[in-house]
Order: sequence, then structure tokens, then C-alpha cells
Amino acid sequence: MRISTSQLFDRGINNILNGQGDLSDIQQRLASGKKLLRPSDDPVGASKVIRLTEELDQIKQFQRNNELLTAALKEQEAVMRNINDAVTNARTKAIQAGSGAMTPESRAAIGVEIAQIRDQVFDLMNSKNAAGEYIFAGYQSKSPAFVYDPSATGNKYYFQGDEGTTNYQLSPSVKIMGNDSGKSVFEDVFARFKSSIVGSTATDASLKISEQNDLDRFHQQNYDAVTPANNNFQIQINGAGNQVTVTNTGTLANLGTFNFTSGEPFTFNGMQFTIDGAPGDTVDFSLNPPEKKNLAQTLDDFFVALDNPDIAQQDFLTALDDAIIGMDNGLKALGAATSGIGGRLNVAGAVFESNLDLEIASKEARSVVQDVDYAQAVSDLSRQETALQAAQATFSRVTSLSLFDYVR
Repeated sequence: MRISTSQLFDRGINNILNGQGDLSDIQQRLASGKKLLRPSDDPVGASKVIRLTEELDQIKQFQRNNELLTAALKEQEAVMRNINDAVTNARTKAIQAGSGAMTPESRAAIGVEIAQIRDQVFDLMNSKNAAGEYIFAGYQSKSPAFVYDPSATGNKYYFQGDEGTTNYQLSPSVKIMGNDSGKSVFEDVFARFKSSIVGSTATDASLKISEQNDLDRFHQQNYDAVTPANNNFQIQINGAGNQVTVTNTGTLANLGTFNFTSGEPFTFNGMQFTIDGAPGDTVDFSLNPPEKKNLAQTLDDFFVALDNPDIAQQDFLTALDDAIIGMDNGLKALGAATSGIGGRLNVAGAVFESNLDLEIASKEARSVVQDVDYAQAVSDLSRQETALQAAQATFSRVTSLSLFDYVR
């Protein structure tokens, strides 16, 4: 078989060019640290690298979301802790104000402190985050969550935001709420449950709440917002005058019979009745409609009572009980919200650690496919340099096999 001179040159040049290309690829791999320079090097591997890179980008965003969530929750937790401390201090002042040794001037002095705490709590309820948004205003974060309207007929401190919440995606399957609405934390807090005597045929009858927890349970179990008549009850003294029977006048349900002595107190579900009556006399009482008051309003109502030098002692004691129970209910709601934040922070921390593990695993998997093995690459470089030098030397020798070399 005859081989022309042009074929010898073409084959030699192709061998050299191929060797230079292979050498260049190895040099690029060493310089970049990447095994795959182009998809054609390993189509399956390149596809896997793309998928793993997308997963890592997603994990990076999840971790960023986690950091934003954690910062938001910790900020909210700090605000709630400050409110808790302020209200706890106010509660201590309230107990101090209930002392029998207090003069109107002393109460007024405590009232000044309560007013300051009220303003502090109101300001904290309208706290802003680093972006200048009101934390507890829901989606209405550009406006204060709570406002004060001195001309309002009901509560002067009230919520004007909404119940919107911001959720953060921390993983493909985990989404966590990043804020609590002021409505659920502060506004939807029940004031003290009450009952009152609405009618009597007895000579005298009075009602005093002796066990608030018992009344709370009775109120929650029996108050009927749909049928007001079912909130009315009657106490009737029996024929012998030594027992009373309590009946729901709306449902006609008999709620029990109790020993009774005229003029002596007896207790029914946290309500202490003192009735001066004869056999057959009745006393009608009702469960008052439940009210809701935020902590700022509760403190303001208490301040008004403290600042009134003409208030009757019994009215003051009622206002004092209302304030203490209102603060207790507010602190309970605040504690529940704070616990919820702690739980969400725990979940966020666990997901963060899990994402870190996934990130490490994905990076290792991508590295196996994409990153160069330097020991192997250096060996390939040395081998390819030798092959290229051999091709160049061979080309030089082969191209010298010409009759013209011998004619000379």
C-alpha cells in the first residue's frame, strides 16, 4: 500500500494537534480543578452536577430564610419578654395598692407608675423590626398595630392591624410562621369573667366572686352567646329554709341543691352568695357577657381607679380584682405566645442542622463527579507530554524520508 507524502504530513499533524488538544484539556482541568470542562466530557455526570448545584442553591436559600426567621423570632421574643417584665412589675404594684394602709395619695402615686408602665407596654406592642415594619400589625405592617383613641366609648386602646402572618420556607416540606399577630397575642385576651344579681325577692342578697378559677370554668362551660336566656339562673330557698336549689331559667336544668342558712354565705362555682331570706324567696343572677381587653387597656382602667380620690372602697377593690385578673390573663396569653416562639426556634435550629448535613452530602456527591483528581491529572499530564513529544519526534523523522534527501 502506497502512502503519499501529503498523507504522511496530514497524519503527523493530526497526531500532534490531537496531542496538543488533550494536553490543553488536562492543563485546564488542573488549573480549574474541574474534571468536566464541557457537557460532552460526561453527559450523565454533567446532568448530575447541574441537579446537585440546583439542590445546593436551594439549600442556600433555605438557610438564608432560616436566618431571617430566627432573627425575626428572637426580636419578637425579646419584645414579649420586656412586656412580660413590665406587666409583672405592674401586678406587683397592684397588689401593693390593695393594702388597707394605702391612702388616696399613696394610690395616686402608684397610679403615676402604672401610667408609665401602661405607656411602656403600649409602645412595646407597637414595636418595629429593623425594616421599620410594625411587628404585631400583621399584613398592615406600615401602620401601628395598636392605637389610642381617648374619645372612644369602649376600649380606648385597640388593635387596628390584621391577623396576617409571614411564613418562611426552611426546607421542601417545612414552613414556619415568622410573626404573631397582635390580635391573638394581646387583643383576644379575656377580661375578668363576672356574674351579677339581676333580681331578688329576699330581704337582702349579695354576690362576691370568691374563686375566680371556678367561676371561669363555670362561665366557659355554661355561657351561651347564641341564646342569652340560657345565661340566667335562679336560687330558690326551700320550704324548710335550710337548703337552696340553683336552676338555669333558660334551660330549666337543675344545677344542684346546697345547704343554706339565712344571712350566712354559701359558694356556688366560685360565686359566694349571702342571702337574707325566707322559704320560697328567690334570687336571680346572670353570667355577664365576656369582654376582651389588651394589656394597655387593662392598665389604663386600673390607672383611672387609682387616680380617682373619690372612688368607693368596694368599687376600688372590684377595679383591683379586674386589673389583677386581666394582667394574669394577659400574661398567660403572652406566655403561650412566647412558648410558641421557642418551639418554632427549636424546629428552625433542627432544620438548619439538617440542611447543613444535606449541603455537605450534596457537595461531596458533586465533587466526586465534577472535581479533578490531582494525582491522576498530574500523571495524565506527564503521560500526555511524553506522547506529544513522541508524536513531534516521529513527525520530524517521517517527514525526512524523501528521495530528495538522498539526491543531495
